[in-house]
Amino acid sequence: MAGSLLYLVDEDTKPVKPEIRMAVEAAFRWSVREYRNMDEVDLAAMAEAVALGMSKRLEEIQSPRRYAFAALTGRIQEWFRAHPAKMVSFETEDELDRQIGPDDRFVSDVERRLLFAQIRHQLSGRDREICILLEQDLTSPQEIAKALEISYAAAAKALQRARKRMASIVMVESHRADKSSKAEILSLKPW
Repeated sequence: MAGSLLYLVDEDTKPVKPEIRMAVEAAFRWSVREYRNMDEVDLAAMAEAVALGMSKRLEEIQSPRRYAFAALTGRIQEWFRAHPAKMVSFETEDELDRQIGPDDRFVSDVERRLLFAQIRHQLSGRDREICILLEQDLTSPQEIAKALEISYAAAAKALQRARKRMASIVMVESHRADKSSKAEILSLKPW
C-alpha cells in the first residue's frame, strides 16, 4: 500500500535514501490507520513532503523514524487547524439528508458487508478463506497464493472455484427474492 501511493524523491528527483524511505513509509502506514477519515492521497502528499525535507537535512537527523513520525504528525495537525470542523445540529434525519445528502458510501459499505457475511456463512473451508481475502481487496491469484501460502496455479483455480460458488449463492438468493416478491404481488387483491 505505501509503495503504491508514495513517490519518495529528493530535490533532484532521485529516490531518497533507504532509511528515509523506510521511516516515511512506516509513518505513512501509521497515519492511514490512525486517521481513517482522511483521504490517503492527502496523507501521501504530506509524507512525500516529509521525505523531501528529511533528504535535505539527513545529517542533522539522529533518528529518521522518530523524525518522520513527528514531522508527519505535525503536518496532519496543521491540516486540521487549516480545515476546522463545523458543528451543525439538525432536528430530524430528513433535515440532515436535505442539507448534506445521504451517505451512499456508508449504505453500500454496509450492504457489501452483509452480502459477504451471508455468502461466507454458506461457504466452507478454502472458499470461505478466499471470500475473506476478497473482502480485503486481495483479488489476484498472486495475492491469494501469497496469503494462503499455496502455488499460483492452485490459487488461480481456487479463486475461480470460489467465485463460481459465490455467484451461485448470489443467484439462488436473488431467485428466491424474485419468487417471494412475485408471490406477494399475486396475493394482493384490488380493492
